[in-house]
Amino acid sequence: MLSRSGRPFAQRFFGPIARLFVRMGISANIVTWTGTILSCVSALYFLPKNMLITGVVLTTIVLIFDNLDGQIARLTGTNSAWGSFLDSTLDRVTDAAVFAALGIWGYLHAQETFSPWVMSGALCAGLLGSVVPYTRAKAESIGCTAAVGFAERADRLVIAGIFTLAVGLGAPHWVMAVGLWLLALMAGVTVLQRMFYVRAQLRERGQ
Repeated sequence: MLSRSGRPFAQRFFGPIARLFVRMGISANIVTWTGTILSCVSALYFLPKNMLITGVVLTTIVLIFDNLDGQIARLTGTNSAWGSFLDSTLDRVTDAAVFAALGIWGYLHAQETFSPWVMSGALCAGLLGSVVPYTRAKAESIGCTAAVGFAERADRLVIAGIFTLAVGLGAPHWVMAVGLWLLALMAGVTVLQRMFYVRAQLRERGQ
């Protein structure tokens, strides 16, 4: 939901920054690569070290700038299939790094009672979350649409950040376990929503 509703705000807010980057000669692909590397390094370095607040803040700042590459491409007229493919692919890399980092935190720092739940929750949330964008991409490849569901990428990352920040501020470790399993459930429901949505479209076509 945030991916769709937040896009107009992001375009207005980051528009000046995108135009500045264009004047500096920074391309959309450079922003994509830089954002991916920085977000992965931030998540995988700070979260496993139990520096949850620092990790969430820095990773969030970098992820927010993820909106810039698309705006730069539009401003410079360099929209391309390769740019879209690169952005989508590297988004999956970033997501994997974030949930892997949370799983490592669960192994290294979570209380023994909740450690298995945190690790398994991170694994399931990461895996099911990766299926969500695949369903949309596959639907579009067969001429359908699947831009539905309430747990798109931005929603999942924001919720993960909230639970992680809460634990960093002193909330009990079971909060992290519950949060990750909630994300896994939301991703699973979103996948089902998209499956039913695509199935309805194909039935209307008699396919």
